[in-house]
Amino acid sequence: MAESVGNILKSQRAHKKFTLEDVHKFVKIHPIFLRALEEGDYSVFSNKVHATGFLKNYAEFLELDANKLLGLWRREYEAYFDKRTKETAASSAVKKLESAKLLITPGLVLATASAILVVLFFGYLFYQYRSYSGAPKLEIYTPQNSIVVNSDILDVTGKTDRDSVLLINNQRVLLDKDGGFVTSVKLREGLNTLSFLSVNKLGRETEETRTIIYRSLEEVPAVLETTESTDSAPITP
Repeated sequence: MAESVGNILKSQRAHKKFTLEDVHKFVKIHPIFLRALEEGDYSVFSNKVHATGFLKNYAEFLELDANKLLGLWRREYEAYFDKRTKETAASSAVKKLESAKLLITPGLVLATASAILVVLFFGYLFYQYRSYSGAPKLEIYTPQNSIVVNSDILDVTGKTDRDSVLLINNQRVLLDKDGGFVTSVKLREGLNTLSFLSVNKLGRETEETRTIIYRSLEEVPAVLETTESTDSAPITP
């Protein structure tokens, strides 16, 4: 029987004599998520992208074959997230059936319809105000900041407002219908800087920066102590 992803991570960490706190200092992933990866508890992750992003960073830090480990993870746990999505949909359907048992009268229908219209109207106004008057939201799921990697190809994932334009090192990245993005960047040897810029229709901007060290040689990662940077460019998927 093949060894589980969690056992592989835990064994390699023990072999390198690292505690979870030691790993946290290097890869900036909270021990709660590191422990969840080792114990196979994926209930703490919001989605598959969240889980696989942390798994890839953790595996590379431990000098494991990240691609091989991701393949094993998909066989073990991808079904978990699919099942959770189906259960959420089923729970929603049950709640709808229970609410349908309420006594329906013309007055109730009118009051409900009026309330929905009012909520939708103010919700629309709030959405428009938030979208166009404020800076766009920008979340970077992966990579974490100040990490050391052994591969010159780095996966980048995150989310911004769907109506915004996203640039990574001045190159546009396509967004999905919800504002999510998945791309890869080519790293250069040494220190790399990823500059994220999200711009909405009114020109409001949100910026984020990630610094990554790429080392092709096998060596124990060190904490970043320099502020020099080398830009890297996204690879269009």
